[in-house]
Amino acid sequence: MKQLAPLFDAFKKGEWGINQKTEKGSTLLHLAVIENRPDLVEFLLKKGAKPLTDKWGMTPLYLTKLLNQKNALVKEEKRSILIYRNQDEKILPMPIKEFEERLEISYSDSLIFDSAEVIYQVAKKCARKMKKTNFRQMNHWTLCLHKKSMALHRENLYYVRWINRYLGYGVYAAKDIPANTYIGEYTGVVERKNNRKNRFNDYVFSYDLCGKATRWSIDAKSVGNFTRFLNHSDAPNLTSRWVINNGITHIILFSNKFIPKGTQMTYCYGPLYWRTRSAPSPL
Repeated sequence: MKQLAPLFDAFKKGEWGINQKTEKGSTLLHLAVIENRPDLVEFLLKKGAKPLTDKWGMTPLYLTKLLNQKNALVKEEKRSILIYRNQDEKILPMPIKEFEERLEISYSDSLIFDSAEVIYQVAKKCARKMKKTNFRQMNHWTLCLHKKSMALHRENLYYVRWINRYLGYGVYAAKDIPANTYIGEYTGVVERKNNRKNRFNDYVFSYDLCGKATRWSIDAKSVGNFTRFLNHSDAPNLTSRWVINNGITHIILFSNKFIPKGTQMTYCYGPLYWRTRSAPSPL
């Protein structure tokens, strides 16, 4: 049920505060994002709306990213990614826009959901999990190690390089990387699992919740970041792990050992991935 219109009318009449929250903790700014009203997002910000958190700990900006929207909350950033040019044997920065055009993908450092309804379904499941002591303690420990790094861009740590026609691209350490260093998050479109569709999709990651499989997966075939280029290894130097941050589960990767500069970074895709695929080539 849409709430924005009646509450916005009440706001104009002085009957609802600009930062007042609904029972679910949503402000007018949250609702403008959920209903994809960039015009009202801009209006509310000019009127002094604050980026408060809702019941699940989500800000309007965070929701904007999860819903892959563009509005006044989002600031354009000129970013680049390091690539290795084989013909020059050099590591060079490439603007993200050019990288997207060359590889025909959309680059995103955020998970993307097709609706706020699914986001809140995930948030509810995460909240229930966090009531269990063992999950809460594991999550707290992981956030203590990596939360600050999760908020930063990590392009200085890696570069993307073409390997061959069989393996495609790979990701390599741009500098010496200590153990337990946060590398990045596996991002893409969160959608319902479709085993038939995903059988031939090499860029799909199960969207697990506290180590348990869910009905969703992360599809990075068309939308994702550099982690989609990480190759499999039976002896990986990266570890993937779930962590609940800002209300929902994220799949993060961090180094499990010292990684020397120039070393390919890998993680284990797991037995389920290889159930319908040929055995991986050793790296």
